[in-house]
Amino acid sequence: MTTHAEPLPPRCPVVYLPGVDGTGRLLHRQAGLHDRFAPRCVGYPQDDRHTYADLVALAVRHLDETGPAVVLAESFGGAVALMTALARPDLVRRLVLVNTFARYPRRLFIELLALVGPWLPNRPSHPATRPVRARFFFPRATPRADQDAWWELTKDVPMRVYGHRLRLLRDLDLRPRLAEIDIPALVFASPNDWTVPVAAGRVLARRLPRARLVELPAGHAAMIDPRVDVAAWLDDPRHWPG
Repeated sequence: MTTHAEPLPPRCPVVYLPGVDGTGRLLHRQAGLHDRFAPRCVGYPQDDRHTYADLVALAVRHLDETGPAVVLAESFGGAVALMTALARPDLVRRLVLVNTFARYPRRLFIELLALVGPWLPNRPSHPATRPVRARFFFPRATPRADQDAWWELTKDVPMRVYGHRLRLLRDLDLRPRLAEIDIPALVFASPNDWTVPVAAGRVLARRLPRARLVELPAGHAAMIDPRVDVAAWLDDPRHWPG
């Protein structure tokens, strides 16, 4: 007989660890999460000095305040979530990992970006670059209004900060430790994600002991896709092995 993880309590806290933008502002399309749970969005320091250890300490501080919670992470934030689960498993009820990785698989790409990173200016990207960047984040069918809202919420992040975080993930490899994370996990991967290959999510789902995999062609910025409903996933016991 299939067993499932214990149901979550009413208004269970959900601590959101954002992607490379680090703003924590991109849950605006997850209405069910705000209605049925108690989300807390973590913002990273917008500088080029923080380390993964600093970000894990920040996540733990939020979890200490909320008590045991669901940890929701996407892209760059996935490593922070995995390291937090390794450091303080007592504070993590479940993991929801969206378009993320234990090691970034496109090595030449990330090496080149990491080399360029220190030379990026300490100012936000120019709006004229948005059509080019959109190719990496959004599927073609994404409404322009949704894309514009996404850009507006992240428009103040300096380019140098992006470069710094790319250097951090260049040296990341958590694959040898995934088997230690004995926490119910849902891994979401997008087959049409141009930023994080779907194979990276499949590696997570295969190596995490209590993981389930969900795949939808939602692109990298999947959290704005109406089919990506984190609250519904959390409510569905089929996603949560006991």
